[in-house]
Amino acid sequence: MVPILFDLSDRFKIYSFGTFIVLAFLVASFYVRHRAAKTLDVEKPDSFNLCFAMLFIGLAGARLAYAVVHYDEFSAGKMKIFKLWEGGLVWYGGLFAVLAYLAWYLPRQPRFKGWAMMDVLALGGCLAIFVGRWASFLSGENYGKVAPDLPWAVTFPHVDGSQAKPLGVPLHPTQLYHSLHGLLLFGLLVWYMRRKPEAGQATGLFLMLYAVGRSIIEIWRGDDAARGMLIDGYVSTSQLLSVPVFFLGVAIFLARKARTQEYA
Repeated sequence: MVPILFDLSDRFKIYSFGTFIVLAFLVASFYVRHRAAKTLDVEKPDSFNLCFAMLFIGLAGARLAYAVVHYDEFSAGKMKIFKLWEGGLVWYGGLFAVLAYLAWYLPRQPRFKGWAMMDVLALGGCLAIFVGRWASFLSGENYGKVAPDLPWAVTFPHVDGSQAKPLGVPLHPTQLYHSLHGLLLFGLLVWYMRRKPEAGQATGLFLMLYAVGRSIIEIWRGDDAARGMLIDGYVSTSQLLSVPVFFLGVAIFLARKARTQEYA
């Protein structure tokens, strides 16, 4: 666990959380730029600009959702909401913000090929999850439950800037579960898209599989206070939000599949 990559002075520190968020964006955006140019004939600068807009909209949505869940923390110091390098993002908040933006923007920009571009962006999102979840691991966020007999358990020592609790005991490496989940989704979607489905079906599949995987991983998460728990502490906020995301994916998948059958 390395929450601070470089401590150059009391006023200038480079945090691993912010660094890996930027790295996740770069990996995902360069992949999207390359694939969209190759398969959709979309200009690389256009793809990169779209990803850049999504980055800011996604971070704003994720941070706003985190601030809502932790209202008491942010109401005490209103400028704290801008300190993204200290951690504190709700992934689903970013997802909803980005989906709303794309639903408004893409139909107005025919050069992006609509649903076909959404499928490419879904692949980029998988890579962003794969890389970005290391931000949580290095900063100690999104930690797992105590697992004393787990062979691959991780133990977080006391380090300045760490968000992990408890310290010094074996925990489920749920951050890495999330990361591997993103990599698995990427592989599955690449395989699925080789079958030439109707544009948009891969997007629906991504939403369905992400929601299911996220809900399962939540079972081993131990940061109940940070993620918010519902229904007597047995269901997390993310598990609840996974339900509409899953059915949104089902709706998109079936609607796009019906389009394929319509022209068969």
